[in-house]
Amino acid sequence: MLRKSLSVLLPMVAVVALQAVDAAPASAVTYGCSGSPVGSWPVTMKNAAGGTYYRSDIKLYYNADTGWKCAVLVKRPGLPRYGERTPMSIYMENARMSRGNVRNNQDNDAGRFKYYAGPVKVYGRHLCVTIVAAHGDHTGTRYDEGPYGTRQLGSIACD
Repeated sequence: MLRKSLSVLLPMVAVVALQAVDAAPASAVTYGCSGSPVGSWPVTMKNAAGGTYYRSDIKLYYNADTGWKCAVLVKRPGLPRYGERTPMSIYMENARMSRGNVRNNQDNDAGRFKYYAGPVKVYGRHLCVTIVAAHGDHTGTRYDEGPYGTRQLGSIACD
């Protein structure tokens, strides 16, 4: 009897455990990027009184084996709006973009996300990258319909 109960129960526990892992976005430490972390930069938000606060961070990774750089805009766990769909966008380009060569040189992601926007990837071996991110602290459709923050990082991660 115990053996039969365990044979039914264990597969169900495994399925529930797999679903729990899949539902936890922070468990994917690199958020769809491969490589080593290069840096993390907060996106500053302004409240109605003019004070600043933070809800998300830009995270940049570099894969030395492939030469690709990858960025995401990640909400901070435990803060308001984490797990709610809010407008977010992230754009990245490499130094070749200014020369009109767009293949593998720019990428963007925008929409309403629960946990993070991205990943965005560009070829970056021996190239600086520029990243622009925006995050609305509300559930509207556009990031600038309510409190929001933006951050631009120019000519970073030059190797």
